[in-house]
Amino acid sequence: MNTSEEFCLLTIKETAQRLRCKRANVYALIASGELPVVRIGLQKGYRIDARDLEGFVNDRKFRYRPQPARLPRPRLKHLRA
Repeated sequence: MNTSEEFCLLTIKETAQRLRCKRANVYALIASGELPVVRIGLQKGYRIDARDLEGFVNDRKFRYRPQPARLPRPRLKHLRA
């Protein structure tokens, strides 16, 4: 692996494109502390390390398990809805 692959900083826009979400969602993740960032000066804003983004996604992966089917509740005649 060369160093350019190991160290890559993404802009907010690039991060949003990779996550397939809006930039506002990325800013919300940053504000909540869920997504670590690097501050670049006063004008350039934030950068996200691609490795941190990959870790963020991997931490949120899960397998869907459908809920067991629930039996219908019996209707009580003395209670009217």
